[in-house]
Amino acid sequence: MAIQDSLKYCTYIVLILTFLIGCRESATYVATEKYSFEILPLNTEVVAGDAIEIRFKTSASANLFLIITNPFGNILVKPTLEEEIATFSFPKEITQKSGLCQWTLVYNQEIQEKGAISIYPNPKKGTTIESYLGPRSISAGSNDFSMFVVSPTDVYDNPLADSTEIVNSIQFENSIKKTSVQLKNLIGWKNIQSAENSGRILVTASCNKAKSKELTTIVYPANAIDFGIAYTRNHQFADGNQIISFSTNVIKDKFRNIISDGTLVTFAVTNRDGMLLQTTGTTINGVAKANLLHPTKEEDWEVTAYINGAAKSDTIKVNFESAIKNYDLSFSQDGRIVKVDAIVSFMGQWVPDGIPITMEIKDEQGILIDTKRTTSKFGKGEFTLAVDFYPNGKYQLHIRAAGILKSKNVILQ
Repeated sequence: MAIQDSLKYCTYIVLILTFLIGCRESATYVATEKYSFEILPLNTEVVAGDAIEIRFKTSASANLFLIITNPFGNILVKPTLEEEIATFSFPKEITQKSGLCQWTLVYNQEIQEKGAISIYPNPKKGTTIESYLGPRSISAGSNDFSMFVVSPTDVYDNPLADSTEIVNSIQFENSIKKTSVQLKNLIGWKNIQSAENSGRILVTASCNKAKSKELTTIVYPANAIDFGIAYTRNHQFADGNQIISFSTNVIKDKFRNIISDGTLVTFAVTNRDGMLLQTTGTTINGVAKANLLHPTKEEDWEVTAYINGAAKSDTIKVNFESAIKNYDLSFSQDGRIVKVDAIVSFMGQWVPDGIPITMEIKDEQGILIDTKRTTSKFGKGEFTLAVDFYPNGKYQLHIRAAGILKSKNVILQ
């Protein structure tokens, strides 16, 4: 009985192995089945926007794909099948972009065929132009320039082919010049040199009957050259009241262009004591003006104007005659109130309010103790020497007004 069971068990094993071997042979036969792929006539050079189809004569149907690769990426396309012809149609996202387009036929995850199609720009359908100009301001002369850059494309935004001609038009004053450049590496460019005269330069470009927009660069005057200055005033008296006006002549650059409005001009004044005064003005039509008050005492001024980093004027001298010839001093009985009276100007009128008056206070040995200051009002000034600060005793007082010095020894009580 045991022998019969063993034979039955062996029979089952043989049947199972026979079934498995038969299945494996059948699967191997399907996987290794071969199909031929015959590519039908294909144009490998087209222009952007044209339809592109690749056709193969084959009996294969399932698991058949075309992988398309261009500079923008990859895409997978399925065929349309009709009478053993597999047709692959390229999408417009591929056909409208110029460049080298590669394709790979894949069946059952195996590469069957490869190839490439060159897609060229299509200017016949129209051209568009992008143009750029900069900088938009340059200086007069032959050393400065703006660069005009033009990038023409077809209607699908593909750069046109190298050596495409671009015509530039340049207008300045009464002349218009045309020049041509060749497109290279996506762009055509030209340097627009500045002229010796200031003004506006207009530039445009055209390519394949397409026109660019008009762009402008402004030619500003170059750096100023040295210039002259002058002054005007109502009188020559140092009354601390009237205004002296300084002005430049018309400031120009070396090409005779009037310098730009708003150029800052600094008038530097050195007085008799070596002190520096300063006033500024900006140019309008090449002329700058600035004002200063007359001094309050006799003075000699030397005046020079500057445009920082560019130019300066000649130096002129301005003399002021003292408007105040004299004044009176009076003291209270205890000597502690000092009055400055009768400060009159060149026509006998009261001097303007605000004339500085100083008084130096020294002890009996001439050592400076204090300096007091005040200003005139109605031609008068006054000092008070308080007992809390200045004990009784002998002092030397030195009063100065309008450059006139008067000294007095007093006894404070």
